[in-house]
Amino acid sequence: MIQSILSNLAVILLSHLAITTLIGYRERFSKLLLQISIVLLMSITVISMFYLPIVVDNFRFDLRLIPLMTLAIFSGWRITLSTLFIACLWRLFMGGVGAIPGVLYGMALPTVFALLYARIIGRKGRLWDRFVIVSICWAISDIPLMFFLTDGFSILKQIGPWRYSSFLTATMIYYTVIQIEKNRFAMKERLEFLATHDQLTELLNRQECIRLTEVKAKSTSKNVKHFIAMFDIDNFKSLNDRYGHVAGDETLIQMAQIFKSFETDQVNIARYGGEEFMMHICAQNREEAITLLESIQECIRQTAFRVTQNQTISVTVSIGLAHWEENSSLQDTIMEADQKLYVAKDRGRDQMVV
Repeated sequence: MIQSILSNLAVILLSHLAITTLIGYRERFSKLLLQISIVLLMSITVISMFYLPIVVDNFRFDLRLIPLMTLAIFSGWRITLSTLFIACLWRLFMGGVGAIPGVLYGMALPTVFALLYARIIGRKGRLWDRFVIVSICWAISDIPLMFFLTDGFSILKQIGPWRYSSFLTATMIYYTVIQIEKNRFAMKERLEFLATHDQLTELLNRQECIRLTEVKAKSTSKNVKHFIAMFDIDNFKSLNDRYGHVAGDETLIQMAQIFKSFETDQVNIARYGGEEFMMHICAQNREEAITLLESIQECIRQTAFRVTQNQTISVTVSIGLAHWEENSSLQDTIMEADQKLYVAKDRGRDQMVV
């Protein structure tokens, strides 16, 4: 019996490994193809467990409900119900006197309950919530034995403790593995984000913006022109000295939020360093780029930047704009835009030099 339980658990964990690997390469698949692949893998997992029964006192059961229940908790309706439909069809095709009760009570009703309960508590439910789901799903699956089998209550007393304990133990092991993997993916995504973004403003960092700019320049039409704009917050040192560095950081964060509101496929923005920002603009002509920058500049002028709980201030920016031509390097264009930025500051700030 222990060997059969371990076989069921091994199938579940092997399936999890396959799906984790698949998700790791999700960039190579369309969303639909990824969902179809997960449905097929989980269907094969459930079906294979039909042929790995756990035998207790001449009664046979398996852990097919665990992958279905886990799908309900973590994957939502579409993938779960698709997997459930395939597994139920296969079980009906196998036939036998227990086919319909096995489909109805052994898979369908517990899985639908898990979906409903998971929808109520959300995917970030506590460990206690998982315990409740496991226990009620087991009850939905096994308690009807008392009514469908002769001497069903005695049979349930014999196999119920074994089935519940194996069901609960295997589910908790599977759940722990999933949580470890989810935490690993979250950490990996966070590290990848920090490698390409500024930690304070969550804008692109300088290196990533330059990389994306070079990639985009190669992939866009030759009719599209490329511009580099450099922004600098006016009198930022005075702001820090007067209100403190926390207020300065909050100003940078609020400034980044304004820039993000203007980001599109044609506009990338990065924190270049300190209070300076870099923007790459794809536009049909210079006037289109200037119009965009004027809109951003006016939006900044109209924004009340909060520096203390009860105080807001006005902030302005100086801008330098340069056209990145085919025969010049990106670094030279950035330097040109930066030089024009400082011309704007020398002329009195809160203006743009093109």
